[in-house]
Amino acid sequence: MSERVSREITALLDEAEAHGRCAAVGCDRLRRALVRRCSTGELVSPRSGLFARTPYWESLPESERARHVLLGLHVLHPDWAFCGPSAAVLLGLSVSNHLLREVHLAAAGSSHWRDAPGIRRHVTDPGELVEKDGVPVTSLERTAFDCMRWLSFREGLVVADSVLRTGGLARSELEEYVGRHRGGYHGIAQARMTVAHADARSENGGESLARAAMWELGFAMPDLQFEVPSPFSGSGVYRVDFRWVLPDGTENYGELDGGEKYRNPEMNGGSPLAALRRERSRESRLTVAHAGIIRFTPQDVADTAFFDWLLRLYGTPREREPLIQIPSLRPVPAPEPPAVELVPVEAYGLHDVR
Repeated sequence: MSERVSREITALLDEAEAHGRCAAVGCDRLRRALVRRCSTGELVSPRSGLFARTPYWESLPESERARHVLLGLHVLHPDWAFCGPSAAVLLGLSVSNHLLREVHLAAAGSSHWRDAPGIRRHVTDPGELVEKDGVPVTSLERTAFDCMRWLSFREGLVVADSVLRTGGLARSELEEYVGRHRGGYHGIAQARMTVAHADARSENGGESLARAAMWELGFAMPDLQFEVPSPFSGSGVYRVDFRWVLPDGTENYGELDGGEKYRNPEMNGGSPLAALRRERSRESRLTVAHAGIIRFTPQDVADTAFFDWLLRLYGTPREREPLIQIPSLRPVPAPEPPAVELVPVEAYGLHDVR
């Protein structure tokens, strides 16, 4: 490879990284040179004509990879407008990773097309297109509306919660927008149900998925981001993801364990073990008032039968019949009272021991 081509490629990749996108190459000469570098592992090509340095690409979370691809596609196809999950990514909304593999394009009603692999086109009113960082996308309201119609209730709630949390819309505004679309829209009933349950207090997509699963399974909706006073005078409050009040007046707290707080150095204080110790200490203090703590992972939520069993095991109230069929319903064992009541280690003044 000539030194001149090498300099061109370096400049192309540097510029793409500076703009947070994949390098987009339409020139056959440069493309062949970049494909050769992919064969050596120096570069990756997530889509035809798009390239990135391998270490840079591997450092990106899934949502950023999707954003890099979409912005690169915009360079190759400036007339493309994005909608649905693709528009949601560009608007900075939460979208589950497995939905990021397809690109969703907005097309005029009179357009004729044939979908290419990994690309889907949808009829969209051109009057509902806006620009985000110079890229044509459907408006925030239309993006949420389409996602709530096209995706499952769980995945649609992820987007709807995100719109309220980060998009600056009130739920009443989103409800009013959905209410204006009365007929001729596939999935309109699901969109109305989804927006009725949207809540800005849901802090991430995992919490939204869990809450949607609780609703589908017929359980009482919990309080979100509930503040529990610390048992130590003057030491503030603890905040739990979910909170239920049981029929006997006791409480259950639900905690979603995504693993990020243990793996991410920015969240674990540089030590997964220290993060785990802090979490154990926090949990012991939360149980002083004899509240049950239900810990679950995103994988637990995805396992419908197990998640249903887990919530029932802790006595979570069920308010209605499940909206979905629950496979292999398992019995809940009768609880056995402990022989000795356990007291948190802090009660003995040992919590500051090094």
